[in-house]
Order: sequence, then C-alpha cells, then structure tokens
Amino acid sequence: MDENSEDIDWRALSKEKRVALTLRLYRAVSGVADAQRITIRQVIDQAFKGLPEVGTDYESNFRRGNTSVEKAQLVHQWLEVNHFDLAKIFAPELFQMNPARAWDRFLKKRRVDSGLRIVRMQNEYGIAQRAANVGDVSDILQFGQEYCLELTSDRSGHAIAFQGYRGKWYPLALGNDEGRWRIPIVDDVQLLPRDHKGKPIPLVELDDAGDHSFVVITAPDRDLPLDQPSLASRFEDEALIVFQIDVRFVT
Repeated sequence: MDENSEDIDWRALSKEKRVALTLRLYRAVSGVADAQRITIRQVIDQAFKGLPEVGTDYESNFRRGNTSVEKAQLVHQWLEVNHFDLAKIFAPELFQMNPARAWDRFLKKRRVDSGLRIVRMQNEYGIAQRAANVGDVSDILQFGQEYCLELTSDRSGHAIAFQGYRGKWYPLALGNDEGRWRIPIVDDVQLLPRDHKGKPIPLVELDDAGDHSFVVITAPDRDLPLDQPSLASRFEDEALIVFQIDVRFVT
C-alpha cells in the first residue's frame, strides 16, 4: 500500500482485498461515531450528504464488508477530510497521510523556482508595475488593488490555479466565468486569469488581510486533474509543474 492513503484505488482491488479494507473502514466509521457520540448511521448520512438515502440494511451490509466501490471510496475520502486524526486511530492502514500533508508534499516536489509573478494593474488592464523579486519574498498589495498572475511557461498545455490562505487552498478560476478552472496556455508569457479573447481579468482582495499564496499547475495535456487529492497522488509525475508565489495583502 502506498504511503499516501489517498492512493488506494478501490476500483482496482480484488474482491477479497476490498472486503478486508471495507471491514477496516467500518471500524473507523464506528470509532468516529463513538468519539462524536452519534450513531454510525449519522456518520454514514453525513458522508453521503446530497446522495439518495441508503436503505435500512445498508449499515448491516457495511458491517460485513459489503458495500459498493463508489460508497467505500466516498466514505474513505470523507473521513480523510473531516476526521483524519481520529480515523487513523481505528484504521491506520487506511489513513497514512493527512491530505493537507500530501498536498504540501506535492507542491514541494513539483515546484520550480521561477516563472510566476504578480502584475499590478492600472486603469483598464494596463501593466503598472511588475514584481522585482519573487522567489521566497512576499509581494505586498493593498486592499482593492487590481492584479493578475503572470505565468512564463516554456511549453504549451493547460493550467489550473489555487489560492492558499491560513493553511487552506481554494481553486481559482482562470477563465471568463467562475466555473472555468482549466485553460490552455502557450509557451510564452501570459496573464491569468483571462477571458476567451485573451484579455486579462484582474483579481482584487477586499476581505482577508495577511499572507496568501498562489500556485499555478501546468501539464502538457488536457487531462490535468482539478481536485487536490488527485493532484497530490501524482507527486512523482514529471509532467506536472507547480509555479508558486507568496503575496501579502495590507489595508
């Protein structure tokens, strides 16, 4: 089993192995339920929130190691995100690396030293000033000051981005609407986010002061994952490149 529990591919497991791991998964669910002083069914309902309600026999089937691949994976991922430390006590073989640590490992492994800058904007998308030194030095931006990310890539492909704040990372749309996360890039300098005509879309911070981080992740093909667990599991994949810059917002 890989050191990152997120790498467990439930679909690829043999039936015998899947049943064995499902029994351990049930043990983790039971332990979390006891610690939270709620029922096992309540834990299951939380994990399956938004899905059709499971039947009355589901818990007893789960207890015997009988559940679908999809539901086992869903419960596993939900426990990792919401009760990792507690679940690890009851099923350490299933919870070997906190997703946050796996994500940090991925960023560190795939990061390059340059290629991402903060570009301050003025008037209508004009470039006012570029960061003089990126590296590990934080740029300082004022609340309300418009800016873009300047990516310099030596290959074409696709890119996605995330913004980090206080230990949490949030996807950053790079296209001309809030749901367009992945966009094509060229082997040159380009401003992000941008609309379908290539015109930059300025970003602005109005709420959260302090240190922020931005990462842009590129790949040569369109199959670039959008979610952090899938990306983190590919920390050895040399096709993925991470560009990162730190920024401080002040009032």
